[in-house]
Amino acid sequence: MSDTSHPILNFKNHFAYQYEFDCQSQSALTILYIHGLSSNPWGKKPEAVHTLAHELGVNFFRFELAGHGIDSPHYDETDLEVWRDQTIDIINHQIKGDVLLVGHCIGGWTSLLTALACPDKVKGVICTSTAPNLYRLLMHLATSSQRAELAANHKITVGMERMSFTFTEQFMDCARRNALTELPTIPIHCPIHLLQGLQDTFIDWRIVLKLAEKLESDSVVTKILKSTNHHAQKPADLKEINDSIRDLVIKYKNFV
Repeated sequence: MSDTSHPILNFKNHFAYQYEFDCQSQSALTILYIHGLSSNPWGKKPEAVHTLAHELGVNFFRFELAGHGIDSPHYDETDLEVWRDQTIDIINHQIKGDVLLVGHCIGGWTSLLTALACPDKVKGVICTSTAPNLYRLLMHLATSSQRAELAANHKITVGMERMSFTFTEQFMDCARRNALTELPTIPIHCPIHLLQGLQDTFIDWRIVLKLAEKLESDSVVTKILKSTNHHAQKPADLKEINDSIRDLVIKYKNFV
């Protein structure tokens, strides 16, 4: 989606992005949805999450990651830390109250990095098809010619799930710096749900078990979905995602 049918915000006076904020006046909690790489916040998953947020009476915020949508010309200038800082900027300046982060793939990784940076505001995280160490995965997938491309042109192009993605050297360096599963432990303490499909040909399902083990939270739920692929957008997948959201929203309301 590249038209401007939604309101536009700017980040760092450089990146522009579309967003939608459905605000329920009585709610202190906002579900903040973060989409995946080369995707957008207007598809089946965010629509299903939006519908549930309205049903549960909580706020819902979705936005285009920098370098996506109307900001796609700036893709080569983005990385995980840009997306983390963009999300933090939204939490600090657009949303009042607490946040439940829901992220897919890169959005899940961004959610975890945001939870590390904003422990007082982030009250829960739900990750689907999450890649918390994409650098190692990409280096494993890359051929010798692709590695040579990275050295010569400061970019690498890798095929994943019938798609092709280009990553800059800046992105790869940032991914290496933020490889969460390389940490001894991950100091996030809010409730977390990790959903991963066995049919995902991009992310090995066992990575979420390693992630769950390293998270310091006492409340980590891991769902391994047997018939789910990387996109996680079949009706059964959406139900599992929404069941996790409902569970964390109920926990939040009972706590506050």
